[in-house]
Amino acid sequence: MPLSLKLPPFEPNLATSVETNPKRLREWLIALPMANPLVAGRQLCDALAACNRVKINADDRIKLLDEYSAIQGMLASELSVLYRVPGLPLKEQAQTAAHLARRLCLELADGYKIALTDRLDKRLSFGNNKVVPVLIQKILSQFYSLFQLSCRVYSAMPEGIWLEAHKLFRYAIEAHLIDQSSTETAPSLARTYKYILLLSLAEPQRFAGAELDKVLEIVENYAGYAHFQPVSQLGNAAGFFLVNLEEDKPPQYLGTRTLEGYSGGAVLLDTSELVRHLHKSLAALEAKAPLAQDRSKVLMWIEILRRVSRQWTIAAKRTFQRIASNTPVNLCLGLRSAVLCVNDGHRLLQPENIFEEDLEENQDALPVTHWRVINESPGGYALVSENMPAERVRAGEIVALRAQGHDHWMVASVRWLQQMDKQCLEIGLQIMTVRASAVMFRPTIGRKGEQYQPALLMPEIPALKQAPMLAAPKGTYISLRELSLLTAEGEVLIRAGKLVEQQMGYDLFEYQITEEALV
Repeated sequence: MPLSLKLPPFEPNLATSVETNPKRLREWLIALPMANPLVAGRQLCDALAACNRVKINADDRIKLLDEYSAIQGMLASELSVLYRVPGLPLKEQAQTAAHLARRLCLELADGYKIALTDRLDKRLSFGNNKVVPVLIQKILSQFYSLFQLSCRVYSAMPEGIWLEAHKLFRYAIEAHLIDQSSTETAPSLARTYKYILLLSLAEPQRFAGAELDKVLEIVENYAGYAHFQPVSQLGNAAGFFLVNLEEDKPPQYLGTRTLEGYSGGAVLLDTSELVRHLHKSLAALEAKAPLAQDRSKVLMWIEILRRVSRQWTIAAKRTFQRIASNTPVNLCLGLRSAVLCVNDGHRLLQPENIFEEDLEENQDALPVTHWRVINESPGGYALVSENMPAERVRAGEIVALRAQGHDHWMVASVRWLQQMDKQCLEIGLQIMTVRASAVMFRPTIGRKGEQYQPALLMPEIPALKQAPMLAAPKGTYISLRELSLLTAEGEVLIRAGKLVEQQMGYDLFEYQITEEALV
């Protein structure tokens, strides 16, 4: 099957402005003002775009692109410092840095696509069987870098990228190039393609920045245990994901989908062996956790492994249909703010003990932000905000939510984010409870003199066999740890039970009351 890729148009009038000598190009690249990555990024993008729009011999083009690629690695690190921020939406400078990094990936991919197309057009070119898989891997590598960037800033992949990645993989299969390594230092094109697929299946928009670093580490360390299979060799649906090679879509969990009519137009990604290795790593970590010096980091690593393992086994399926809505709502972001909201804006302890740094003394100082519900289901809501202050929202954060004009606050968790244009931001919320209670807590052992911290008490739901739970700041949870709770009724001593989930903004765990203390 001929390989058809989208290429930039040629513009002969740019020929005089393009440096085609690799040595002189290297000297120009070294002289770029790397201390100012935005300026250097614009200059590099403009030069690369011009190079992609003039006629150059394929082998000469590859040499030039390799020079550009070498400097891209250094510049990408500088740009990432600007756009890797704690929350969304991005400030203007961060948006500019992300746009330049994105453009660099696209332009380099375009350059290698032009070289690949030129090479394939000359069917009898010497060394094609060695050069072609290298070029395909380099294009896929740029797509992978682009996808990582999109995950970092919670934006969608550009239109057409998924389809071109599938086309390149399919061509490599049909040309018997799939298992050829590109270079001694770069992974094979098949492994690079697996990186892209596995990252998508991990649902990266649900992870905060530090968590995403670990997800990428898992993807790259374990991708070799994922395998491709023809659709005719389907076993148990668990651990099998359908990759439709003819659509501009990411892979999807197979589930109950019929495979009729796919034949050569699709492959299966089998993650069963990969998940078995993840479970072994998980068991080893759990065994070491009790003796770990930094338990919070180990617990975070364990929780990320569990989440990724679930996604690569049986991806979550939507139970209820979304219902369109247009309801204005108020949102308070963060556990501390949610505690104040649930407690009608009143503090539980004296002002000198808590909240002094974050909130003013009166209720009007609550950091309320205004959003609009765009769709809802029994389990949660999708919200949009067009005037959100910069860097305020992050995945895995607790929020308090209520309809405008109403008094009652619900408690939810930010499950996913998507940065739209400018300051427009979409988030997905999962409702945790509609009846939370504000409490203060501190450990009873080993933390003498420690101040009480805010937390949310979530009641038991016997009908769902759900035990009472506590949502506390991240790092609080230790199995069987005893905590002192200050509630509206007085002091209660509890013991931590099962960890339900650990997100970037909180630990959620079950507990049992050990005794009620006298205050």
